Amino acid sequence: MGLFLVVPLFGPPAAGKTTLTMVLGAESGRRVFRLREHVPQEVLLATATDSRHLGWIDEQTVELALRDYCRGVSDDPNAHTVLLDNFPGAANQVGQLLSVVAQVEPRCHVEAIELLTDAKTLKQRAQHRKVCHRCERDPISDPRLPVIPRADDPWACSRCDGLLHPRRGDSPRLLRARLQRYQNAASGIRTGFTEAGITVTQLDTTSTIDGSANLLAPLLISRSAVK
Repeated sequence: MGLFLVVPLFGPPAAGKTTLTMVLGAESGRRVFRLREHVPQEVLLATATDSRHLGWIDEQTVELALRDYCRGVSDDPNAHTVLLDNFPGAANQVGQLLSVVAQVEPRCHVEAIELLTDAKTLKQRAQHRKVCHRCERDPISDPRLPVIPRADDPWACSRCDGLLHPRRGDSPRLLRARLQRYQNAASGIRTGFTEAGITVTQLDTTSTIDGSANLLAPLLISRSAVK
């Protein structure tokens, strides 16, 4: 089938990037790239709780992880689309992404999506979302994937009945640092795509993330080679 479409999704923390990629990535032929799943454990440890190093991963590690992943998808006859969860996270990573895609599959289309959500909604989501250590075996015990609580118990996982926990990165101190980091990087990310001739589509996820997935799904189908 070959790699036809790469969709970088970026935006502020709690805008719904991971939830959106989980929903859209469940469709046949689509794969989801999360950088933290493809870098050494020691790198993750350095970025987990120190607000000075949030999201920082050296350029060589980023490029190697991205290239290896894209090559693997390109060789997969059953895959045609890659959704990038919270990537790029900085202006320089735009250039890295476009360079890797051009090397791996020059005919591949890149569709950049920026999620937008108002500050009040971001704060509310961060306060309420939870993770499950049993369902997500994170290499540094810092799960990131949002889970659905049981209907009768907000602290029990609906999938495994395990005890849920607040997401570590949503603590007030780390959330403020993550928001500031995004605000500092967002303009450079947009400019990087625009200067490369790629339009950044902005998607408002304030009302509902599921609704945003329904809006985005037809775009992905139209941009891919699979009709």
